[in-house]
Amino acid sequence: MIQQVKERGTILVYIEEGADFLASHGVPDARLSAEELLASVCSSSRLALYQVLDQKLPSALNTKYHDLLKRRSERYPLQYLLARQPFRFVSLEIGTGCLIPRPETEGLVDIVLEALPKNRPLYILDIGTGSGNISISLACERPQWSLVATDISERALAYANRNILTNGVSSRVKLVQADLFEITREPQFDALVSNPPYLTNAELESAQAELYYEPREALFGGSDGLAFYRRIISLAPQILKPAGQIFFEIGFGQAECVTEILTRAGFENTQVKKDNSEIERYVSAFWKM
Repeated sequence: MIQQVKERGTILVYIEEGADFLASHGVPDARLSAEELLASVCSSSRLALYQVLDQKLPSALNTKYHDLLKRRSERYPLQYLLARQPFRFVSLEIGTGCLIPRPETEGLVDIVLEALPKNRPLYILDIGTGSGNISISLACERPQWSLVATDISERALAYANRNILTNGVSSRVKLVQADLFEITREPQFDALVSNPPYLTNAELESAQAELYYEPREALFGGSDGLAFYRRIISLAPQILKPAGQIFFEIGFGQAECVTEILTRAGFENTQVKKDNSEIERYVSAFWKM
């Protein structure tokens, strides 16, 4: 713990030097990264660091901290170095091979929670679950709901499985390793939710360096970013109940195209909603009423 550290530089010095080092390598939010990495090394929190800024760091922790700083300076994602990511009211284990959950996806969960009745059992499909963040949050916040969560990646599902167990929802979240079309034997669902890959080649090429460490199959949505929306929407009528709902997170500028794909497939009452940055980020619709 931080209270036991002795010798060498103080906590404040290590924060400031770490932040300067990361900033010199173009790392965004350099001080935040330095604080988080030092807190992790000290098995503490960022807040606790600021309560002991004049204490010193032992050699063993100094070495570990500098190893982490070096990796972060190479733009390796902070979340992978910490091996954990908060998402709404849960904590998730993540690492290489697993998409890092974003705040925008918390908004997708909000929309699902607001749109669906909370006081009766529902059966929901989560396509492309990754770390399990969407399914776990829905299961934790709606104890009457059950979910099937699919992903094609064995590595991602390993993280999802541990997260489901850690958060105590294994009885209501079933994991399935499958491509999109391998789940049509399941009973009909009340809703389908997905944050599919939606970046184009151009967007991937211009993205910040950290993104290159995340799994490409969880990011790339085809030449126009819409490939997975087309596939999921073509599948949805086979597995949704009448008046079942579909919920998507979408990329920048994709709202009109996704809405058109849904309408052509027979979906009704399509709605587009914005995220906290006032970007059109979510699309929902009803299967034929």
